[in-house]
Amino acid sequence: MSFLNDIVDFGKSAIEYLSGNGTAAALLRTVGMIWVVQQLNQNKANDPNTPANIDNGVRLQIPPAADNKIPVLYGTAFFGGIITDAVMTNTNKTMYYCLTLSEKTGTKLSDGLASDYVFKNIYWNDQRIVFNSDGITANYTVDRNGIVDNSISNQVQVWCYKGGTAQSYHTIPENYTNTSTVNAATIMPNWSTSTHLMNNLLFSIVRVDYNSEKNITGLGDMKFQIQNTMKLPGDCLYDYMTNTRYGAGIDPAEINSQ
Repeated sequence: MSFLNDIVDFGKSAIEYLSGNGTAAALLRTVGMIWVVQQLNQNKANDPNTPANIDNGVRLQIPPAADNKIPVLYGTAFFGGIITDAVMTNTNKTMYYCLTLSEKTGTKLSDGLASDYVFKNIYWNDQRIVFNSDGITANYTVDRNGIVDNSISNQVQVWCYKGGTAQSYHTIPENYTNTSTVNAATIMPNWSTSTHLMNNLLFSIVRVDYNSEKNITGLGDMKFQIQNTMKLPGDCLYDYMTNTRYGAGIDPAEINSQ
């Protein structure tokens, strides 16, 4: 079994149109697969004699959209992430997702130091993920009542980045000590180290291996608890007022910061 099972051929011209290697083609393929899933499930609902083509447990999160907005994090907050790329591999048994979380803020006015970030906790369907020692591969999850669920074990991997795809931006969640880092473009299929840069963005690459017996049939509801060292009110206000990428773009010379 796989994420998409026994998908019917929906036209040679469509296949050719969606066969490119660029980001736009990849996103279109993802949206196209979502449409096919919906159509097959609709056919099943309309005709009980239609054989099931898709595993009933498959869940697909909100697809990429041109009007999605990237938030700015000050202090500590929880983020669900925006799906900005998705790729299926391994004969439809493995899905890779890029979840964009936040803009990276600038230099703090109070001490002149650059903003820095800590990925504190990561959640899967409202359950905290406990990783193996590498800080990447899921071991089990724990719910609010302390109940452990091993279903996710070795089926999900999460790579976290704070500022770009370069190896130097790869970070491990809090309380893990793995020092082996990797460029995000070497993880995400079809990405290039020269063109997929994700400059000044916090994001995560999530790999999900299909396993219907463990009910791992899609991307769970992901939440990331992230802490930014920029948290003082004056630092946050000054950063937003002067930033030309996500803020008001006011000339610092026009602001009395004393």
